[in-house]
Amino acid sequence: MQQFRFRLQRVLQWQERVCRMEEDQLRQFRAAVAETEEKLARLAAQRVAIEQELASQAALSPGDLRALDEYRRRAVGERHALDREWDARVSLVNAQRDKVVAARKKLHVLEKLRERALQEHTRAADREAEAISLESYLATWIAGQKAS
Repeated sequence: MQQFRFRLQRVLQWQERVCRMEEDQLRQFRAAVAETEEKLARLAAQRVAIEQELASQAALSPGDLRALDEYRRRAVGERHALDREWDARVSLVNAQRDKVVAARKKLHVLEKLRERALQEHTRAADREAEAISLESYLATWIAGQKAS
């Protein structure tokens, strides 16, 4: 009996690589989302720190109030920009997750095909071994009959 050889082995290997590449891309997109979330957290912490500092002062000059107002406007603009960036990156993650799921499904189908082919090969090998065993037994039995 021949050794088992899966005819679609190269396709299976290619799909494994595709799956790994898609998963790597998903990890990168998730890291980008985490980076944006970190920027949002730093912005919020910075805003709180500045407002606490200004609130602790007894009196604020008109220049300080203008600077605070300008800072708040800039911080709101940054927050909106970061929110848009976060939304875009999350949508990339969701789209990439769909690609990963599709790649994994294709890989699973190929793995199942390989498993079935291996089972069929094993059954054929078992049938062949059984046939050889039966032929050997019959040859021995016939030789024993002729000798008696």
